[in-house]
Amino acid sequence: MHWKGRNDMERRITVSNIQLMSLIVISSLGTSSLYAPATLARYAERNSWYLVLAGGAVGLLNVFVFLWLNRLHPDKSLIKLCMHLLGPLLGGVLALAFAFYFLDITSWVLREFAQFFTIALNPVTPQTWYLVAGAVMCLYAVYHGLEVFARVSEIIFFVTAITFLAIYLLLVNQYSPEYLLPVLEEGMIKPLNGLILSGSWFGDLMCISMVIQHVRKTKRTTAYATGAVGITTLLMLLSVLSCTMLFGARATETFTYPIVSLIQNIKLFRNIERFDAALVAVWVMSSFVKITVYFWAAVQGLKEVLRIRKPRLFLLPLACGFVLCSKYKVWGLIELASFYDKQALYFLSFQLFAPSLLLMVALIRKDSHNRRVNS
Repeated sequence: MHWKGRNDMERRITVSNIQLMSLIVISSLGTSSLYAPATLARYAERNSWYLVLAGGAVGLLNVFVFLWLNRLHPDKSLIKLCMHLLGPLLGGVLALAFAFYFLDITSWVLREFAQFFTIALNPVTPQTWYLVAGAVMCLYAVYHGLEVFARVSEIIFFVTAITFLAIYLLLVNQYSPEYLLPVLEEGMIKPLNGLILSGSWFGDLMCISMVIQHVRKTKRTTAYATGAVGITTLLMLLSVLSCTMLFGARATETFTYPIVSLIQNIKLFRNIERFDAALVAVWVMSSFVKITVYFWAAVQGLKEVLRIRKPRLFLLPLACGFVLCSKYKVWGLIELASFYDKQALYFLSFQLFAPSLLLMVALIRKDSHNRRVNS
């Protein structure tokens, strides 16, 4: 087949349904799996599982917004939709804001990546080295394109899911289900104080807004996307339930990384223990995919907004910028966790509210067009 040019080649990039599902699960679960049980326990204590289910419902709504937008405009990414639906001025401003959001999220996740290694593994090594290592890995993946790291994500998805399920199953005989009682003793409304935070974690699936036009569509595409939200909800739910039933809600709240403390309780054949390495390996792979997909989305967004012909030339400067921004965003873990908690509305605005507004505009314009055609 003869390629007419670089832009033509990019339009022919395709990923499969299973790869789409993998990207959604890893991006949503990713780094949040480490500290979700502790954070949600501060809001709902033993009923934090309820917050996970409510957040999963928000995530399901979120994915339907992007699927609906793609059904109306299958050849356009989120950035192109902004300019198409809202015009070059207002749409351009919103598109640029989305591109900035992708850049911002990339630097936040990169900082989480480095912060985990500094606290949990080796505090002696300067954090900058971890930032550089993460940026270089993702730079290499983005350079080779969407199809390459989408195939990698497919492998990492199965490894991640199996590893987490194995962790929770190996601890079954240590669980104390009575730690979950009484269930929703203060009603169903009060625990929802943490819904915006929980919903923002599931909202990380919005990276697919830049990927979905490259998906090889079938009748099962919607099922794969919604199934991805279901898998994410299940894994997050098992994480929260396991920590609550093993440590209790109040103890879970005090841990920095509850899942690390959880896995340290696993013992096989009385002698085999210390499975931390397995969790670290899986988490590093998941973080790699999450940083990469947002890095790629940021590059694509800038290319479409600024009409850059050779976006690869900007990869290295952007990677250097990510390292610098990540290093000086916050001074430590407490500030990092506090920002995610207090600024959850900032994330949800880009993840759900702004795309929903675009969907409303798209539906109104479609209805107006149909009326003109029929009149």
